[in-house]
Amino acid sequence: MMKIYFIRHAQRGHGEEQDTLTDEGLDQAQKLVKPLSKLNVKKIICGSSNRARLTLEPTITALGNIEIEYTDEVNEHSLGVLQSKTAVEWRQAVAEAGVEEKDFRPEGGENSSDAFERAQKFVAKLKKETAESILIISHSGFIANVAVILLNKPREENRKYKSDFCTLTYFELDEEFNVVDFKSNQQII
Repeated sequence: MMKIYFIRHAQRGHGEEQDTLTDEGLDQAQKLVKPLSKLNVKKIICGSSNRARLTLEPTITALGNIEIEYTDEVNEHSLGVLQSKTAVEWRQAVAEAGVEEKDFRPEGGENSSDAFERAQKFVAKLKKETAESILIISHSGFIANVAVILLNKPREENRKYKSDFCTLTYFELDEEFNVVDFKSNQQII
């Protein structure tokens, strides 16, 4: 059996400040220490974004000597040159490209298919993991993509599994990597 605990990062800013935590987000990260310390995880995988790292930071000391891997594999859909831009700027770029939003790939970024494929590769990597319980600090879209992959649902259903800030999405998987228990978007603070 393997247990995987996904936590969406704490509340972030918007626009140029989307990769920073708000004051509320910093408070949420502090409040995560106690519940995350009780999970008895053997490994942590944390997104490389600033907001993911800042969410994990207060918990690191409480968890003691544990392996932590920082990786962009679990980051949100990469927006490339449109990172830190407003929703209005995003919609304008999509309109100018003349494609559906799901197919739009900004320069240096990903479209939704690219992000989904990255989630598939990450799940394949998890199947080789030897740790019996893993905490992953990630992002709503990535967590939703992993959920539909593990639950064998159509990719289009990923919106059903979007996470709020600092919520837990939990999978318990058997030896064949089949889901035996699943909880989505659970409040833990």
